[in-house]
Amino acid sequence: MNDEQRNQIRILRYQGVGYMKIGKTLGLSRDIIRNYCKRHGLDGRATELVINQDEDEKFKQKIAHAYCLTCGSKLEQKGMGKKRKYCSIECKRKWEKDNPKIYKLRCDYCRKEYLSERVKKRKFCSNDCYVRNRFFKEEDAAEILGKIMKRKQVDYVPKWLEELLLSYIKND
Repeated sequence: MNDEQRNQIRILRYQGVGYMKIGKTLGLSRDIIRNYCKRHGLDGRATELVINQDEDEKFKQKIAHAYCLTCGSKLEQKGMGKKRKYCSIECKRKWEKDNPKIYKLRCDYCRKEYLSERVKKRKFCSNDCYVRNRFFKEEDAAEILGKIMKRKQVDYVPKWLEELLLSYIKND
């Protein structure tokens, strides 16, 4: 086993890849990978791997953008421009599918916080909130205004109605 293979093993273990998949990627047996990982504190479940922070930072700086995040193959970086993270567009798509971005958003209708996978511009937490906001009826507005006048708690106030009420307050 050479130094490049050792670095690849560390990278792939930190990414949560198992012994068998690392072995297939590097052309080594599962047992060789497992024994190496045990000797160097990389054993256990890959997803629960505890990383020594100081050693990890040095390691990350040493091998930053050296290997594909998905398959672990060595990357050839160009002299200028953005550093590559993936060896191909297929690897990038696979990584994005397996590791989706999660956005924390606030619903425009009910004001509850919710998590949205992959979609940053989403406005409503559910179809129910969308429908109530889109087809808001005069009876609903009258009910909300009645509660406000009686100083009772209002559960849901659509964003457009809140802005309208605040504009009247500011103008007075």
